[in-house]
Amino acid sequence: MNTYNCPRCGGASTADRCPACGRGPEPLLARLGQLDAVLAAMPSTLQSRAAVEAERVDVLKGLTELAARYLAEAESRARTAPTPQTPGVPAPTPVGATAPQGPATPPSGAPQVPPPPLPPYPQPHTPPGGAIRPPRDRGEVGSKTVQTVLLSLGGLLVAAALIIFTAVAWRNMGNSGRAGVLGGVTLLLLAVPFAFKRFRLWATAETFGALAALALWCTTLAGYYLYRPPGTAFGPETVAAWTAGVLVVLAAYRAVACLTATSWAVLPLAAIGLAYAAASDLALAVTLMLALALALGATAWITAKRPSHYARSDVWASRFLTCAAVIAACSAGLRAAFGLADPVVPPVAAAVALLAAANLIGVHLARRLGVSLTTMLVAASASGSLVLCAWVLSIRAGTPELLIPSLALAAAAILPFALLSRKSPWPLASAATAGLVSLAAFAIVTFDAPDLSAYFVAFLAARLISPAVAAPLGKPLRIASYLVGGGTAVVAALTALAGIYPLIAYEPGWGINREVPIVLAALAIAAILLPSRFRVNAAALAVSLAIESAAVLIWTEDPTRFDPLPTIALMLCALIGLTSALASGTVAGRCTGWSSLALWVLLTSLAAGNSDTMSPEQDSWIPFWLTVAAASMLVIAAGAPRRTRADRVLAAVLAHILAGISALVGLIASVSFGSEGLEFFPAAQFGVYTLALIGVAIMAPVRTWGYAIAALCTGTVGWWLMLAAAQIDVFECYTAPPAAILFLIGLWRLERRPEAGSWSTLALPILIGIGPSLILALDDGDELRRVGVGAAAIAVIIAGLVRRWQAPLVLGSIVLAVMVVNELLLLRGSIPVWIPPAIGGAVLITVGATFERRRRDLRRIRDGLKSMR
Repeated sequence: MNTYNCPRCGGASTADRCPACGRGPEPLLARLGQLDAVLAAMPSTLQSRAAVEAERVDVLKGLTELAARYLAEAESRARTAPTPQTPGVPAPTPVGATAPQGPATPPSGAPQVPPPPLPPYPQPHTPPGGAIRPPRDRGEVGSKTVQTVLLSLGGLLVAAALIIFTAVAWRNMGNSGRAGVLGGVTLLLLAVPFAFKRFRLWATAETFGALAALALWCTTLAGYYLYRPPGTAFGPETVAAWTAGVLVVLAAYRAVACLTATSWAVLPLAAIGLAYAAASDLALAVTLMLALALALGATAWITAKRPSHYARSDVWASRFLTCAAVIAACSAGLRAAFGLADPVVPPVAAAVALLAAANLIGVHLARRLGVSLTTMLVAASASGSLVLCAWVLSIRAGTPELLIPSLALAAAAILPFALLSRKSPWPLASAATAGLVSLAAFAIVTFDAPDLSAYFVAFLAARLISPAVAAPLGKPLRIASYLVGGGTAVVAALTALAGIYPLIAYEPGWGINREVPIVLAALAIAAILLPSRFRVNAAALAVSLAIESAAVLIWTEDPTRFDPLPTIALMLCALIGLTSALASGTVAGRCTGWSSLALWVLLTSLAAGNSDTMSPEQDSWIPFWLTVAAASMLVIAAGAPRRTRADRVLAAVLAHILAGISALVGLIASVSFGSEGLEFFPAAQFGVYTLALIGVAIMAPVRTWGYAIAALCTGTVGWWLMLAAAQIDVFECYTAPPAAILFLIGLWRLERRPEAGSWSTLALPILIGIGPSLILALDDGDELRRVGVGAAAIAVIIAGLVRRWQAPLVLGSIVLAVMVVNELLLLRGSIPVWIPPAIGGAVLITVGATFERRRRDLRRIRDGLKSMR
């Protein structure tokens, strides 16, 4: 009988009476005992348990209020009771005397202290005699943990003993002796849990229940060896058959004994049976695997309907058994598929992939709807099994058409683990994509449908159906259709571009399929189904590739007759790319247009170079026209409307790349295959691109100096190439024009920004114009060059003096001084020996005599130089 703290005195009592204070029956304590008994018998997963616990809290509150009333009554009786006189009490105060002033005290003589707040019921009662029990010393490991460890280790040792006995006992005892011992042990193990459950030894009963399952399997093995007919082979189907029978018996035993360990023991035994069943003949293997799946399902149902003392463990055991049943059924289907003939395997593999994709879609939808964990585990098990079956069958089929569905299924199975958010549409979209590609693959391997056409039809159907599909699946289906359509477009585009190879290499024997231009044209029409910002560029790319692939396809039929057709088609594609770059309303569209334009221009030049009709008589014309195209692309990109920095920079970079390629090819052609008049083409290429750079420098809103410097560099190289082609060897013709242009630019900058100074604006052109000629004029050089350098130096000095420029004055003076010294050195053989000492002495005397005045003159010259710009 349960004991409780008495609400009246706090001592140990029952619901009927309290031996300490004599309290009679208390209804609240009786109700508390009933609720505790109900809660002890109820599983923790039942929803009605919460209502019982709430009623128990209300009963405890009632007991707390009852204890408070008992305490208030006791205090009231203590205050009203008379206090008896005790020896040693002071005598009463005489009549007429004044009593001492002090705080008033109650009649009992003790100061009145407010009672402390009452703790909630139940309150710990004081043991008899007033002794306080010391707190119990609890160890680091609980008693349940110790019991679990001991039972687990003991169970493992006994299980090992059973297995060893089954394997080796027949040597000493024979098959009959082994079967008799195992049978007796099995019956004992099967019966013992009922006795332990009667004495409420739940964990011990579970341990013996698990050992009984293993002993039953071993006993069946020993019985088979004892009673099998002579000559009967011991094959894998035998192990699978008796394992299925053991599972049936264990399911019935689980229903009677209600032991959760029996449910868990079924799982490894079922795995052994499935492994042996799969190694059997086809029909028998499928039958045995289905029987094992049925036994697992029955055990799962029994576990859920008849819970044991460990209800939470039963829930998980039922879930895992259900998942195992699903996996076993799928394995049976996979085993059946392996027995099919080779021609039938690819369609079956595609159908299984389609079924796996549909199951994945169902799993994601169930996850969105928030179904129970058991449902999710069962659905996930089925999906994983089907995905594995699809992979195995694809490998078994050996068909390349099943590679894309296999990869799509793998991505759809992995993506939910990377994106844990339920609201993300990508896991469901990946599953829908796997379904669409599996459907296309099924049409390809079953009905021999064209590859690209099958995928295009899948894309078109999904895109047209997606607006009518309800909310959780509509958006993912639309995304899946875009993925399939985009993949189809990429494959078709790569195939079309690969078809240009025979045109460039001039190998008409290799071509592309007629399906490619048809699918590309259909994709161009289907571009209206895309979002509005992608329609123009998608249609332009599809039309361009369709035109190119159709032209190459026609050319391969008769290369001589249709020789100019590919080049003209590529020119048309380049025009479409330019239109797309100018007409697109998005940055991505314009960038795509410029990229396609650069590609088509380069391919056009290659095709024209290998064409007998379109190729010019002189091969250098092709690099020249390629440079003209790059220059036009640069100018159009700089002056195009609705341009942004991204597409303008991309177009400029692509134009520079094309110009660099054309210049390199032109130089190689000029050097390697040059003839009379052919060497001027590289100079013309640089000249054309220089004009384009100048135009861009005028039109560009920012960074104009970069284009100006680039134009100066390319123009200088073009000028040098033209002089080299004209065989002009006068060095000043190479340096004077660039120096003059730099000098004019410096003058312009100096006029606009006087604070820049002459050193940063005029020093470089003076050094470029005079420096190389000065080096060539030293020593006994050309007399005309020496005169020219001296005249140029004097002109520079005069310009510096007139405009008060420091750099021309200093640099011109240095050049003139170097020229004078050079001339004197050239005349050193014609001057008598006595003249140099005489001149030196006269100079020194003159300097010494006029030293003070010369110092003032030098100071004045220095100040004048500092005042110049």
